[in-house]
Amino acid sequence: MTETPKRDLIVAHYHEVGLKGRNRSFFERRLVENIRWGLRDTGYAKVRAIPGRILVELTEDADLDRITEALGRTFGLSSFSPAVSSPADIDSLVATALDLAREAPFESFRVRARRGHSSFPESSQRVNEVVGQAIKDATGARVDLSHGEWTCHIELVQNRAFLYANRLPGPGGLPAGTAGRAVALLSGGIDSPVAIWELAKRGAAVTAVHFHGQPFSDPSSARQAARLAEHLAPWVRDIDLWLVPFGDVQAEIVTVAPAELRTVLYRRFMMRIAEALALNVGAEALVTGESLGQVASQTLPNMRAIDAVVETLPVLRPLVGRDKIEIEAIARRVGTYEISIDPHQDCCVLFAPRQAATRARLPELEAAEAVLDVPALVEKALANVEVRRFPSGS
Repeated sequence: MTETPKRDLIVAHYHEVGLKGRNRSFFERRLVENIRWGLRDTGYAKVRAIPGRILVELTEDADLDRITEALGRTFGLSSFSPAVSSPADIDSLVATALDLAREAPFESFRVRARRGHSSFPESSQRVNEVVGQAIKDATGARVDLSHGEWTCHIELVQNRAFLYANRLPGPGGLPAGTAGRAVALLSGGIDSPVAIWELAKRGAAVTAVHFHGQPFSDPSSARQAARLAEHLAPWVRDIDLWLVPFGDVQAEIVTVAPAELRTVLYRRFMMRIAEALALNVGAEALVTGESLGQVASQTLPNMRAIDAVVETLPVLRPLVGRDKIEIEAIARRVGTYEISIDPHQDCCVLFAPRQAATRARLPELEAAEAVLDVPALVEKALANVEVRRFPSGS
C-alpha cells in the first residue's frame, strides 16, 4: 500500500487583502498575527507571508484537524489548502503529483499550475502538460479541464512548489482588528450574534454589551449572552462582554410611560448606556441586530427615534436588509443558532406591552422621559456593569 504523502504546510489565500494597494502590508501583517493567535498550541512551526499568499509550516506533530478548524474561522482568508512542498524542478513535481494522485481513485482529472514570483524556467501550461501526461499514464484517468473529478493544484513561488488537491473555504472578509472598534448590543437571541459576526468579518474589533432584567428576572439571559460571547471569541479573536443590570430602569419606565412606548423607550436607554460605555473604550460605532420590519417595533420611525439619543457615534445595523431565513442560515453556519434558541428571559419582554408602537413619535417619547431622571438612571446602570472577558480559545 502506498504511503500518503505527508502534508508539511498549508497554503492560505486571501482576496480583499490583496486589493489594498499601499496598505496591503498592514493587512497582511495583521492577518499573519491573527493566524498565529488562532493556531497557538496546535503544533504549527511558522506562519509567514510570501507573494500573494500565506504559508503555515507544520511540525511532525501538528494537529491538522485543529489547524484547519482555526483557519476556517480566520477572517481575511478566502481559502486554504493542506499541501506538500517540493523542489521547483519538473521531476520532483511529477513525483509529488503522482503521490497525491494515488491517495484516492478518480475517473477524470485536471492539473492547474500557477507561477508567482518564480524563476522556474517552464511555463504554467508546460507544467500542466507534463504533469497531466504523467498522471494519465499512471492512473488511466481521462483529462477534463472543465469538470475534472480530481484537481492537482501546483503553485510555483520563489524557488519552491506547493502541491495540493483540496481547497477548503475560509470566511473571507478582512482581518479582525483592522477596522477599529465597535460596541454591539448582544441579546440572547438569534440576530445580534450574527450582526457581531458580520461586523467582525469587515475587520472590526467588537465589544459586546448585554442588558438583563435582573433583579426582576432570572440570570438566564446573562448566561446565554456569555455562551454566545465565548462562542464568538475565536472568530473575533477576543471579546469583552459587559453585563448591564437593566431591570430597575425598566421598572421606572413602566411607572410613567404609556404601555405602547415601553419597547422603544427601553431601546433609547440601552443606546444611551451603550454610547457611554463605547466612549470609555474609544469605540467608533454602535451596532445592533435589528432587521427592518422583522418585528413590529423594528420600523424606520422607531429606528430614527431610538438613534436620536445617540449623540456622537454612528449606529450600524448589519442585518437591516436581511430576512429571517438568511439570518438563521448564517447563525447555523457560525454555530450560534443552537445556543440562541435555548429558552431564556430576555429583558425586552419584561413588562412588555401587548402591542408596541410601530411609529413612535419623538415628542411623545421625550414627554414620557421628561418625568424621569434620565442621567441618574443611566449612571446607576453604568455603576453596576459586570465585565467578562473571553479570549479566543478560552
